[in-house]
Amino acid sequence: MPHHIPWEVKVKPHPGSSQSEIRNEPDWTKRSSHSIGFKNRDGGRTGITHPDHEHEYDHSAISRKAEEKEHAEEIADACRKRSELRQKIDSGELVNFRDLIEHQHSFHLRHPENRSLGWRYVLETTEDWVKNQEPWPANLEKKKREKKVDEGKEPVNVVNSGHDPDEEAWRRKTQGTEPELSLQERTLLESIANEGRYMSHLQQNDGKQQCPQKHNRSSISIDEQDQFTPDNWLPRCPDLIRLTGKHPMNAEPPLTRLLDGGLITPNELHYIRNHGPVPRLLWELHRLDIVNLEGKTRALNMGQLKDDFQDSVINIPVAMACTGNRRKELNLQRKTKGANNGAASVGCAYWKGPLLRNVLINCGIPVPNPSSERLYVNFAGADRPSEGPYETSIPLEYAMDPANDVILAMYMNDLPLPPDHGYPVRLIIPGYIGGRCVKWLRRIWITGHENTSYYHVWDNRVMPSWVLAKDSEAAKVLFHHPSTACYEQNMNSVVIKPGQEEEISSQNVKKGEMYTVKGYAYNGGGHEVQQVEVSVDGGKTWLFATRKFPQYPIRHGNKFWTWLFWHVDIELSELVRSSGITVRCSDVTKNVQPENTKWNLMGMMNNSWYTVKSEIIKSSQDKTPAAVRFRHPTEPGSLTGGWIQPSEEVKLAEAKQDVGIPEKRFTREEIEKHDKGHDCWIVVDNKVYDATSVLRWHPGGKAAILAHAGKCHQETTEQFASIHDDFAYKKLHECILGGVTEKTADFIKQTAKSQTPSTSVESPPNSPLALEQHRWIPVKLLARHQVSPDTRTYTFALPKGKTELGLGTCQHVQLGFHLQDKMLVRPYTPTRPILPSTINAPPTPPASPNTPIAPSKKYRKKKNRKCSLDISDEAHAPPTPSTFDLTIKTYFPTPSQPGGALSNLLDCLPLGEEVELRGPTGDIVYTGHGNFTISSPYSPTSSPRNLHFTHISLVLGGSGITPGYALMARIFLERSTDHTKVRVIDANRTEGDILLKEELDRFQAESKGQIEIMHVLSKPSESWKGRRGYVNREVIRTGLFPPGDKSVAFLCGPPGLIQGVALPALREWGYEEDKNMFGF
Repeated sequence: MPHHIPWEVKVKPHPGSSQSEIRNEPDWTKRSSHSIGFKNRDGGRTGITHPDHEHEYDHSAISRKAEEKEHAEEIADACRKRSELRQKIDSGELVNFRDLIEHQHSFHLRHPENRSLGWRYVLETTEDWVKNQEPWPANLEKKKREKKVDEGKEPVNVVNSGHDPDEEAWRRKTQGTEPELSLQERTLLESIANEGRYMSHLQQNDGKQQCPQKHNRSSISIDEQDQFTPDNWLPRCPDLIRLTGKHPMNAEPPLTRLLDGGLITPNELHYIRNHGPVPRLLWELHRLDIVNLEGKTRALNMGQLKDDFQDSVINIPVAMACTGNRRKELNLQRKTKGANNGAASVGCAYWKGPLLRNVLINCGIPVPNPSSERLYVNFAGADRPSEGPYETSIPLEYAMDPANDVILAMYMNDLPLPPDHGYPVRLIIPGYIGGRCVKWLRRIWITGHENTSYYHVWDNRVMPSWVLAKDSEAAKVLFHHPSTACYEQNMNSVVIKPGQEEEISSQNVKKGEMYTVKGYAYNGGGHEVQQVEVSVDGGKTWLFATRKFPQYPIRHGNKFWTWLFWHVDIELSELVRSSGITVRCSDVTKNVQPENTKWNLMGMMNNSWYTVKSEIIKSSQDKTPAAVRFRHPTEPGSLTGGWIQPSEEVKLAEAKQDVGIPEKRFTREEIEKHDKGHDCWIVVDNKVYDATSVLRWHPGGKAAILAHAGKCHQETTEQFASIHDDFAYKKLHECILGGVTEKTADFIKQTAKSQTPSTSVESPPNSPLALEQHRWIPVKLLARHQVSPDTRTYTFALPKGKTELGLGTCQHVQLGFHLQDKMLVRPYTPTRPILPSTINAPPTPPASPNTPIAPSKKYRKKKNRKCSLDISDEAHAPPTPSTFDLTIKTYFPTPSQPGGALSNLLDCLPLGEEVELRGPTGDIVYTGHGNFTISSPYSPTSSPRNLHFTHISLVLGGSGITPGYALMARIFLERSTDHTKVRVIDANRTEGDILLKEELDRFQAESKGQIEIMHVLSKPSESWKGRRGYVNREVIRTGLFPPGDKSVAFLCGPPGLIQGVALPALREWGYEEDKNMFGF
């Protein structure tokens, strides 16, 4: 925990949901995701527009030198603008989204070099800071009102003030006939024969080789799991299995994928270990500070580090393992302080950069004299995890030894470092654990003692097995003692094939048929793994395996920084008769892997024998053996397929966690209200907790909790259980409010069955459809056209090779923009294309993608753009580049408030820049001729409902018009065969607020009564001839179709209109939710 912040829990009293609310709660398992006002699977509230909109309704030809000069000027200008912005903020001046985007430069589209694939622009702010934390007059007034409301309320219940009692004390209180050649001889002779020639031809690595791995990541989509975290800008491989929930990112690939990747691990499959958000560092602005013995600092920019030390650059393969590799095997004995790592938290990649030794000497740090005092070189990363800066140190003498190959790496497998792996520069110490190879390196300095930071002292240590807590007196001494620190990686080996749940049919077992058992092995300190042995009889006898190293594995005559793959051929008949397959290895010093695990508090350096067990599967018909199935010790994260079962101690601890629940019960509706940083409830094991006070000190950072705020889903329970020990459960129970209602519990259980896997699958690369339901794709802004003084139509290009958007009528897309803390997300319905699976011609693109932004005043002088809806235009448009349009109202800032977030950012975004797109969202699809399909994401086994209506009523408000517009436009375009009738109430404040009015007027004028639209304005001009005032019961009954078997109502607008007026009025009239009334 952060030592300067006490682990204090405060719970705001809440009476719970009333008996009436509990009694009247719907059966969520029988409802679609279009229940009006409730959160859908995308986190939005169905039928309700975003709070931004609530006030809609009262309720190449340049030389290299010139390029370099221009780039330098760009950097200088960016620094100047950032400084100006900082001065404005420091002086107390209010800044809005337009100020921020105009003062934060984007480099990556014009200068993509030195960056990893899929780099994104991020606005360095949060929506919450701009809208809620700045002292806007509207915020000050709101705080006054809240202060009055809070007066007289019950005081907050402080469950635990100050630092928590000694954890060790708490634990003490709460616990308690042989062939001619034996199998061994045969495999030994085969191994020696195979290896003899191979090993004699292994070559020295001179550090100048190119990486042979060319299958690195090519996709640039972003997983939806990252959208509401500070890592929302990072493309990541969908194959990785997350070990600590959504955030921070700690992941490893499936074990078999690691083998398939080859001896040099592709960047996308290399394990990731992050302690917090990935810092977003720019090549142009990042500096590495190196402090010499006299205290003088030299700041190297990335260009200097790359260009000035070319003579000392090496490129070598290095195996790196997480200290927690195979930790889950220990967690099933007794919970440790770490995550459930499987056996794939390891990888071997080429790392390229200058030798640290040469850089330090160049900066005035000499090679230490062996007779002088011992000095340490310290390293600090630019990340800011919960316990302070990530720092460590190693002896300076070790760093200065040229045979140790300590590198300031700038490339991984010959590509710029991926952000998850330390972009733009990280420390690589071959043969050391990953925890010493500091990422995002920002500072290097020399001291006469080891580093004293939290992560150097309290992490990467192996404690004696009797130490059960960090804060016992013995633990404090041991954590500071050098004997417990992990530096060099220990020796390890693992069986990969046969894989988890792999089966061998008994029909395939023929005499002489062989099976190749495969796996990996590695060691630390550059020591060669000299021998790998496999046993199929529980360790009584051992078979020699054949080793295979990457190309050029040897450095300095005897250093092996790489891992190896091994294999051994075993007769299938022998394999299926065995109870399992065990592997162990030994090194040049004849050290051998230990047989048994040794539990330790941090769950580190587990390297016991690795055993894959087999079990007979009997035929369901005659009960004879049908196949053999293999099971690994564990599966990573929350997966539960391994053969190791939780110990009795773990089961007892889990039983103790199931404490009594207060009598108060909470409905889904009540829980979903508490989804903000200042009011954060979470649901774990059907219990409701107020986690608001935990956000400021949570070791994993507040983003890990906020991703689950106000959500009723099983994912919170699974992620909490996978990464927390019993002491964390104790702190959680201090936050308890009560339990969920029976119907909400059923809803959580039902949705768990339909949850997507922890990895989101990418669409096939040859698919013409652009949209991906669980991943974000970048789309480029091509054009911006003024529709009215505050409304723009934005034209976006689909990614290369994608020819169709892939959206059904009535469905939406999610548009995302990267901010510091999370992705800014808003749902929109495209206004082009109208017909599904139709390719539309783009408007004429701008002359240059870098055309400067036209000021808003200039836009206001342009004439309104008219939209043609001629079907022939749609059908005969050129196929590339494929585009789509969004029509969006801009909520400009005023002296009292900062305005809409995304609408202002889009209005200021330079043409050629990118935003994110995901979809389709929405389970209602209009298929034409009055037919709708309505899917239920909460009941995956049930078929979509097919409903038919002849009369459609729409209640729309402000920007909520667009999903209704798409429906009307399709019916209008197909009106020769689609005779469905539509009546619309469109509520706005003024004439200028009516979106797409010209198109709506055309629908009404040319549809011959098929489409009727009533505009209701609350603050019209004197010349307005339409309906004045507010939508009410009488307006609804006048403007819409009455309820009936063939009549349906759809709603979309601000809460005051939808929940305050339309929903009660339609219910009273006879419309029924989820039967003939839905929210878009």
